[in-house]
Amino acid sequence: MAKKISSKLGALGLGLALSTSALSAAESQKLTKFEDMKSFKGDAKIFSGEVKVTLMFGTNENRNVSGGLVEFSPKARSAWHTHPAGQTLIIVEGEIYTGTENGITQIAKKGDVIECPVGVKHWHGAGATQKGVHIALTGVKDGQNVTWLEKLSDEEYEKAIKNAK
Repeated sequence: MAKKISSKLGALGLGLALSTSALSAAESQKLTKFEDMKSFKGDAKIFSGEVKVTLMFGTNENRNVSGGLVEFSPKARSAWHTHPAGQTLIIVEGEIYTGTENGITQIAKKGDVIECPVGVKHWHGAGATQKGVHIALTGVKDGQNVTWLEKLSDEEYEKAIKNAK
């Protein structure tokens, strides 16, 4: 028994040593302050209402996902769109409504996570009375992360919000 434990501890020690040497060869961590991130007003061609987008990080040679903070004022929302490599939304404030072309609209609250599969036509935005904020982690495939489609009409939005679950 003592020999088995000793072997396991030896293997663990070797693994830690290899991990440590790999870490020491890597570059230092990079901290980007929120106030140094680029923010801009959401483009009226792909958003309805007031939307602020903050680019948190982009892709690089080791990461094929980008991250952004998206703030929707009440009634603001995205146009219909799809993602060639999927998207994950993490709700950080208020409520985010998300709908798919099959007519199902869901409500996500702070701490909830929405997973948008590859190629699924959807939209997301705030509810009618309060702002909603999410972090979007968006995969990239062949240099593309989103295909924008038509805007969600006011009538479609109001019906979706009314029937949301």
